[in-house]
Order: sequence, then C-alpha cells, then structure tokens
Amino acid sequence: MLGTYASTLIACGSALLVGQALLALCGWRRFSWLAPVVGLGPVMAVAWGAVQLPGEGLSALGAVAALSAASALLLVGRTEGVREAVREGAPAAAITLIAASIPFIVEGRFGVLGTGFNVDMSQHLFTADWLAGPAGSEPGLVKQGYPLGPHGLAVAGAKAGGGNLVQGFSGLTIAVPVLAALCSLTVLRGLTPLRRALGAALVALPYIVASYLAQGQFKELLEGLFLLGFALCLHEISSGRVPGFGPAAAGLREGRRQRLLVAVPLAAIALGSLYSYSAPGLAWLVGAAILFVAAELVRRRSDGVGALVRRAALPVAVGLLVLLAGAAPELGRVVDFQDNAVKVANAGDRGEAPFDHPRRPERGGAGPPRTRGESRDEGERFNNDLGNLFNQIPPLEALGIWPSGDFRVDPGAGAAPAVPFYVGAALGLVALLFGLGRWLRRGETAVPAAFGAAVLIYGAAWTLGTPYTAAKAVMMIGPLAMLIIVRELLSPGVLTLGARSSGELATAALALAFLLAAGGSSLLALGNAPVGPEEYSPGLARIRSIFERQPTLVLVDSQALASEHARDFLAWEARGGDPVCIEPAEFEAVDPPPGGFRYVITTEGEHEPPFAGLSRVRAKGPYALWERKGPVHGPAPRGPRQNPSECGLSL
Repeated sequence: MLGTYASTLIACGSALLVGQALLALCGWRRFSWLAPVVGLGPVMAVAWGAVQLPGEGLSALGAVAALSAASALLLVGRTEGVREAVREGAPAAAITLIAASIPFIVEGRFGVLGTGFNVDMSQHLFTADWLAGPAGSEPGLVKQGYPLGPHGLAVAGAKAGGGNLVQGFSGLTIAVPVLAALCSLTVLRGLTPLRRALGAALVALPYIVASYLAQGQFKELLEGLFLLGFALCLHEISSGRVPGFGPAAAGLREGRRQRLLVAVPLAAIALGSLYSYSAPGLAWLVGAAILFVAAELVRRRSDGVGALVRRAALPVAVGLLVLLAGAAPELGRVVDFQDNAVKVANAGDRGEAPFDHPRRPERGGAGPPRTRGESRDEGERFNNDLGNLFNQIPPLEALGIWPSGDFRVDPGAGAAPAVPFYVGAALGLVALLFGLGRWLRRGETAVPAAFGAAVLIYGAAWTLGTPYTAAKAVMMIGPLAMLIIVRELLSPGVLTLGARSSGELATAALALAFLLAAGGSSLLALGNAPVGPEEYSPGLARIRSIFERQPTLVLVDSQALASEHARDFLAWEARGGDPVCIEPAEFEAVDPPPGGFRYVITTEGEHEPPFAGLSRVRAKGPYALWERKGPVHGPAPRGPRQNPSECGLSL
C-alpha cells in the first residue's frame, strides 16, 4: 500500500512543482491549477531519459527528485496564493484519490489493476523492468518506438516505494485522476468548497474514465488529462489572464518576454502527450487548437483578423520551438512508432497484435479477459478489431451515466435492462446541451472547442478505424463533457434548494438527478475493477521463447487462481506455448506428468521437479521451467474456446 501511494506522491508532487516553476518562468506570479498538467510532461521526459542511465531505476528517481528540488528553489518568493490553493485543492485531491483507490479497497489488497479486464499491464511491467536493468533482448515495446515516458516515471515511483513495479504503475495510474481533478479547479474554483471538490472528482473520474482506470489503462488516462489541460490553458489565454492577449490579470506581469512565452505552457502539455501517447496524441490537441482559433476569430472579428494573427504568430513559433527541442530525443522513436500504430488502427488486421493491443490467439495462449457478473458469450469475438471489447462501445458512455460495472457490455446484456441506459444517456445529453449553451453564451470557446475536436476524432475513428481505437476516442470525450456539465449544474444559481419557479425547480431536479446518476455510474465501474497479482517478476517472459509452440503446463497457487486473476495474467505472460494450460499446483511429485505436455512451469520458486521424470531447463525469479525428456505420448488437453488456458486437468 505505502509503495503505491509513494508512487502517486512522486507523480503529483513533481508535476505540481515543475509545472508551477515553468509558469513562473513564463511570468505567472500567482499559483495556477494549470501547474499539474504543465509540469507532468517535462517530468515524464526527464524520467524517460534518466531511466536509460545506469542505476537500476535510481537514476530516474534521482533525476525527478533533482528537478523537483530545483523547481521548489526557483519558486521561493515568486509565487503567491499557495495557501489559498492548498485550501482549494486538498479536498478535491483527497476525494479523488479515495475514489480512484476503490478497486483496491473492494478487493482488500493492492495489485495489478485490470488483469481480469485487460492483459496489457504484463507488457508494460516487463518493459519497465528491462528499462531499469536491461537484460537480454529488447522488449517489443522498446523496439517499436512505443512511448515510454510513463514507464520511466513508474520506475522512479517504484524505487521511491521499495522497488515494486506493480505499485509504481498503480500509483501512477491513480495519480492521473488526482491531477485531473486539480487541473479542473482552473474553472471550478469559484464554486463553494463542497461543490468544488465533488465537481472536480466527477471531472477526473467520469464513467468512461473510471472504466479505463479499472483496466489499468494509464496511457489513455494520461492523454485525456493532457487534452483537458490543453483546453483549460487555451481557456486562460482567451479569458485575458495571459500577458499580451487581453487585459492583464492580477498576478501576471506584462512585458515582452512574458508575451513571447505565452504558448510555452501549451508546448509543455503537448510534450507530455507526445511522451505518453506519441504522435497520435497530438491529433486531439491540434484539433482543439484549430477549432479554438476558428471560434476566436469569429468571436473577435471586430478586433481585426490580421491583428490577432500577428499578435499570436511569434508566441506560437516560440512554443513550437520549445516543443521540438523537448521532443528531439524522442523523434526517432516517434517515427518508428507510426508504422506500428497503423496496425492498431487498421480494421481487419489479423496479424500479430502490436504493443498493448491484445487479441484472441488462434491457437493456445490466453483467452479473452474475464469480468465479474456478465455474460461471456460475446468473448468469441475477441480479436484485433475489438481488442478486449465485445462490440463497438456506445459513444453515449462519454456522457457519464451508464449503469454497468463493465463498460464493454451492451445495454440490456448484463444485469440491468436496456431502458435505464438510454434514460441515463438522455439525461446526460440534456445536461450537456444545457451546460454547452451557457459556456458559449459567455464567449468561453476553448473547452467546447476541445470537446468538438474529440467528437470529430471519435467520428473519424468510428468510420475509418476499429472498435478498439474508437473506444479510446470515446474516453477522450468524457472529461471535457463532464467539465462542461458540472460547472453549470453545480453553480449556486442552478442547483439551489430555494428554487421557486417551475423552471428553477426543473433545472435543480435535472442537476441533482444527473450528479447522483453520474456519480453512481463511476462508483459502479470502480467497484467492479479486478485487481491482479501483487508482485511481478519478468522471469516467465524471459524464458517463454524456450517453450514456444510446445504444449506447456503452468502450475499456480490455487489461491492466486481463485482471487488474483492469475490465470489471465499468466496466460498472457506464457503466450506462445501451444497450448498453455494453467492449473492449480495440487499434485504429488512422485506422479508422472500429465500426458501430452513437453514442458511444465512452476511459479513458487520450487527447486524440486513437480512430477517424476522432469529435469529443470532454466529458472528465472520464482519461475522454473521443467522439461520431459524423451517422447511425449498423447495429445495435450485443450481448454474451451472461450478460455483455452483452462484445461480442467485432474492432477
């Protein structure tokens, strides 16, 4: 537990310090809640660069600590409003952290997030372990140019908490919604304290984001955070709180240097998107910027289009230069990644699933991830188009109300009938239109522009890509839609117990119904999140080339199979065996091994063979690989198509 929250503290603390220091260098004298999202990108870039140095991950922790310390020193005497910010942010951060920890609270332990939903984390853990101490050939994610900024930060967080990479990634994953909640205070700080904290938590964990957190999908959470922060930074620019773009706000010093650096925070956010999502992540930011500029040109046409363009040209050029300078070490990997990214977005691809895109193996290996309390019939369609999905994800989930613990289940296919899904979606749509109208009437175009860009990108993904890529695009819509809604529904003029007219009563009822339903949906998704093994060792991944295409039996502690989703996790780790059967380690060592298996793997550090007639081939960490010499009689048992690793042997 302490290791997980140590990793969370490293991510949140370093992002806040570095972000505010960067804003101070750009002329911001007062604390801004843009700091967490502005600082996270540079922190990830530094962690990724440092984790490649010797030191088994200590170099990454040291670099992040040094950058944070330097930022703290720079801020001494330069930042106002820190105490006020602590009073504003502490309740929002605490509520969001507790909510993000619900999967661990429900399971009663800490471990790999989302193992029963998604097997991606296995690859990320193996890659992070290799980065901290390279041994053997490069993992696939490294070779393919996969963005590894989060992995560097997870290694640093793991070192701070005792070296457990599972805790490093879990801490980073739950840190992202905390940072999103703090970032949303940029526009929510005018609400009363309780409403501000609850509203920020809802923006940080709307239903679709909570569902992605339940899978341990930190990369998508990060991209959603950077899109939210980018929109809010544009909002601050258009609101005149940045030098050179409207009346100077209190806390900002006018001057040529400050005007030139106005786009640097935007560049820092884009850098984070690049290091966590590679070039595809920039599509959302560029789309948001284009729609924002178009809206501002229409709104401010009386100022003269030429004058606006001339005023923005030089700061934008400076921001682009900063982005290119920060991204320079990563550009080669970005180019390498694009060829592989096309495979993910290419509908109908039945080749080897690249990076974190799981598919149902044609023969042996892991079956589709299991969930709790839902039908498994749809699992037969687990392939490279669907990833771990059953069908196309309804975009209505982005509106925040979806009464299912599993976001992949169609309305009516689970425990609840279809009607509540569509009633909730209709309620969310009404709330969105209500909020959107109020934002636009005030001339606040940045967040609506980012929302519009996210919707357009979803449309392109739905039309040209796969359900797997379209589902990621749905997730990007969720935080923006929730911010548009809750800022308006929680304002004192809307949600008031003293409403008297029928219109006021109807609006207050809409607000209360939406907030309760959206909060309940998020809690349902978080409470249903599976938590896998508490520890990780790369041993099985390092030896799987030996038993590739060979019938292999993996023996696992029965408790781990029953309560830690070890079957899903180990089936993915042992992929390549044909077949891989995973069974409880309940056997007598004097017995011969079951027929049809060439290899047997034990997982608890055993030094003696599990069956008679086996010899040890290799041992890595707690895993030992045992081989049967001589002929293998009889075919290896096969499991059901839905889960071929569950062969049902009697040992």
